[in-house]
Amino acid sequence: MTTESRHEDTLPRSSRVTAVVLPVVLLVVIGAACALRLPAAAATAVPPGRAGPVRCELSAYVSDLYDIDPAKGRFSARLWLWTICPDKSADPLPKISYANADDPNPSEPNIIEQDGHVLDQVRVQSSFRQEWDVRNFPFDRHRIEIVLTAPQDTNHFRFAVNNADAQVNPEIRPEGWRVTGFRLVSATKHYTTTYGDHSLKDGSTYDRVRIRIDLERSSPTIFWKLTIPLYLAVLIAVSTFLISSRREELETTARLDGVYNRLGVLGGGLFVVVLNMQQANDVITSPSGLTLIDWLHLATLAFLLLAVAATVLAWSWTSRGGSPTRAEHVGHRGAWLGLAAYVVVCGTLVLLAARG
Repeated sequence: MTTESRHEDTLPRSSRVTAVVLPVVLLVVIGAACALRLPAAAATAVPPGRAGPVRCELSAYVSDLYDIDPAKGRFSARLWLWTICPDKSADPLPKISYANADDPNPSEPNIIEQDGHVLDQVRVQSSFRQEWDVRNFPFDRHRIEIVLTAPQDTNHFRFAVNNADAQVNPEIRPEGWRVTGFRLVSATKHYTTTYGDHSLKDGSTYDRVRIRIDLERSSPTIFWKLTIPLYLAVLIAVSTFLISSRREELETTARLDGVYNRLGVLGGGLFVVVLNMQQANDVITSPSGLTLIDWLHLATLAFLLLAVAATVLAWSWTSRGGSPTRAEHVGHRGAWLGLAAYVVVCGTLVLLAARG
C-alpha cells in the first residue's frame, strides 16, 4: 500500500515538471534561432545616410558667346562651371548632362578640398540648340539657355544655384547682338520612365539649372539691306503713274506702248520683290509665323499687283472711249494715295514689331 501510494504521487509531479520545462526549452530554441539570424540581418541592413537628397552649390561664368545663328537654331558658348559639394562622391560635374548641347567638350576637372567641402571647376565649350522667334526682326529680343541636368533624381540630388557669384564676361560683343541680362534659374524635369529604378513610382524627376542669357539686336543694318529694294520698287512704280504725256490725245499705238512700258516696269518690280523675299528667308526664318520682313514683302507685292490692275483697267476704259486725260489724272491721284497708304501700312507694321 505504501509503495503504490508513493508511485501514484510521483506521476502527477513528473507531469508538472514536463509542463514547466517544455515551454522553457521552446523559448531557448526560438531564441537561438533568432540569434543565428541576427548577424545576417545586420549584414544586409543599409546604414542610414544623409537626411534627404545631397545638395551641391552650382554657379557659372560665361566667358564667350559666338556663332549666334537664328536661321540654324544654334549658338556657341564657352563657360566655366563650378560646384561646391559636401564630399567628392557627391560631385555632379563628371556626370552632368548638357541637355541642349550638340557636342560638349568639358576640360579636365580642377578639384580643390577646402573648409570641409569639395570645389570642382570645369570649362565647357559647345554649340547649343535654341528655338528662336524672329517675327519682330530687327526688334526681336531673345532669351537663350544652356540647360544642365543632374545625374541623379531629386530623391538623391538637388542643385543650389548661386547667382551672386554667377557672371557673364562684360567684354562679350557678339556680332550684331547685345547682352542685356544673365541669370541662373532652378527647374525640374519629369520623365514618365523610371530608367529601370523600380523603387520609383510614376516616373522620375531630375533637377535642372537653366543658364539664361538675354539678347537683343544691336544694329539694324541687315534690316535696311533687306527692305531698301522694296522701297525702291514702290517708288519706281509710283513714278510710272506720275509721268505726264503733255498731250490731250495720243494715238492708240503710242498709248499701248506706254502701257507696255509701265507693265514691264511693274513686272520687273515684282520679280525683284520675289527674289528679295527668297534671300530674306535664307537670313530670317521663323517656324512660328510670318516675320515683319515677310509682311513688308507681302505689302509691297500687294501694292505692285494693284498698280498692275490699275494699269489694265485704265487701258480697258480708254480703249472703250474713255478720256485718256482723265485716266491719267486719276492715275496721278491714285499713285499718291497708294503711296500714302503703303507708308501707313508699313509704318504700322514696324511700330507693332518695335513694341513687341
